[in-house]
Amino acid sequence: MSKKKATRNQQPDYLKELMETGTAILVAKSPEELADMVNDIPAECHYGAGAIGRNPETGAFSLRIDLVNT
Repeated sequence: MSKKKATRNQQPDYLKELMETGTAILVAKSPEELADMVNDIPAECHYGAGAIGRNPETGAFSLRIDLVNT
Protein backbone atom coordinates (compact mmCIF):
# COMPACT_ATOMS: atom_id res chain seq x y z
CA MET A 1 0.00 0.00 0.00
CA SER A 2 1.48 3.32 -1.01
CA LYS A 3 0.96 6.61 0.77
CA LYS A 4 -0.34 9.53 -1.27
CA LYS A 5 1.02 13.00 -0.71
CA ALA A 6 -1.62 15.58 0.02
CA THR A 7 -2.21 18.32 -2.46
CA ARG A 8 -3.47 21.74 -1.51
CA ASN A 9 -7.08 20.64 -2.09
CA GLN A 10 -6.79 17.30 -0.32
CA GLN A 11 -6.06 16.50 3.32
CA PRO A 12 -3.88 13.52 4.24
CA ASP A 13 -5.85 10.47 5.37
CA TYR A 14 -4.82 10.87 9.00
CA LEU A 15 -6.21 14.43 9.12
CA LYS A 16 -9.51 13.27 7.66
CA GLU A 17 -9.68 10.48 10.26
CA LEU A 18 -8.77 12.89 13.07
CA MET A 19 -11.47 15.39 12.08
CA GLU A 20 -14.15 12.71 11.64
CA THR A 21 -13.47 10.50 14.68
CA GLY A 22 -11.49 12.76 17.01
CA THR A 23 -8.60 10.28 17.19
CA ALA A 24 -5.81 9.25 14.85
CA ILE A 25 -2.67 7.17 15.20
CA LEU A 26 0.20 8.55 13.18
CA VAL A 27 2.88 6.14 11.95
CA ALA A 28 6.20 7.24 10.45
CA LYS A 29 9.74 6.10 9.85
CA SER A 30 11.29 8.72 12.16
CA PRO A 31 10.33 11.09 14.98
CA GLU A 32 11.06 13.99 12.63
CA GLU A 33 8.54 12.66 10.12
CA LEU A 34 5.97 12.42 12.94
CA ALA A 35 6.70 16.05 13.84
CA ASP A 36 6.04 17.07 10.23
CA MET A 37 2.71 15.23 10.32
CA VAL A 38 1.70 16.95 13.58
CA ASN A 39 2.66 20.32 12.07
CA ASP A 40 0.04 19.70 9.34
CA ILE A 41 -2.77 19.68 11.93
CA PRO A 42 -4.68 22.96 11.58
CA ALA A 43 -3.78 25.59 14.19
CA GLU A 44 -7.40 26.00 15.32
CA CYS A 45 -7.55 22.33 16.41
CA HIS A 46 -6.86 21.65 20.08
CA TYR A 47 -5.32 18.22 20.56
CA GLY A 48 -3.48 16.07 23.02
CA ALA A 49 -0.71 13.60 22.28
CA GLY A 50 1.06 10.94 24.28
CA ALA A 51 4.59 9.66 24.09
CA ILE A 52 6.08 8.47 20.81
CA GLY A 53 6.20 4.69 20.59
CA ARG A 54 8.53 2.54 18.50
CA ASN A 55 7.83 -0.88 17.10
CA PRO A 56 11.03 -2.90 17.64
CA GLU A 57 10.21 -5.31 14.81
CA THR A 58 9.52 -2.76 12.06
CA GLY A 59 11.33 0.28 13.45
CA ALA A 60 8.22 2.41 12.83
CA PHE A 61 7.36 5.22 15.23
CA SER A 62 3.76 5.93 16.27
CA LEU A 63 1.89 8.70 18.04
CA ARG A 64 -1.76 8.87 19.06
CA ILE A 65 -3.49 12.24 18.63
CA ASP A 66 -6.84 13.05 20.28
CA LEU A 67 -8.89 16.18 19.66
CA VAL A 68 -9.79 18.06 22.84
CA ASN A 69 -13.09 19.87 23.29
CA THR A 70 -12.53 23.33 24.72
